[in-house]
Amino acid sequence: MKLVAMLAILLSAQLAAADHTYLREADAAHAMFPTSTAATRATLELSAAEVASLDKSLGRRVVGKIYPYLDVVAADKHLGVIFLLDVIGQSEPITFAVAISSTGVVQDVRVMVYREPHGAEIEDHRFHKQFVGKSSNDPITLGKDVDAISGATISSRSEAFAVKKSLGLADIMRHRSALSGN
Repeated sequence: MKLVAMLAILLSAQLAAADHTYLREADAAHAMFPTSTAATRATLELSAAEVASLDKSLGRRVVGKIYPYLDVVAADKHLGVIFLLDVIGQSEPITFAVAISSTGVVQDVRVMVYREPHGAEIEDHRFHKQFVGKSSNDPITLGKDVDAISGATISSRSEAFAVKKSLGLADIMRHRSALSGN
């Protein structure tokens, strides 16, 4: 019994050691939109039709219909949004912050929390830069349009999915805004 307890303690310590925080939510707006003056946390709740549309655009079933984001402004100007998404890596979720400008293009991508024991190379700034400037009209395919990171292929795939999903969510927000006349 003592051995089982000791193994449980060692395993939980090892898993906790695998968590690495690269970016705190409180710092995300200024890090990703340097001219920002404020960010408000909100949630986007999708209708069944919007979930179906997102499923179709991503080419796979979307789990969940409520997504947290930061609405980012500089004085009275809306700069964009930052989606805060957990995407499964090899076995643990990776928390990404994906900044989408008010024009609908990727402003920045960051790993907020990395929980896997391997593949932390995903934090390479050069990898993130491949997504900057992409819109929902651009192809984002790992190994074709985006180079994966050696030793972090699954994490690279997770980031590409987070970017595509964020662009889809931003499109839904813009569509709603257009319908409401804002």
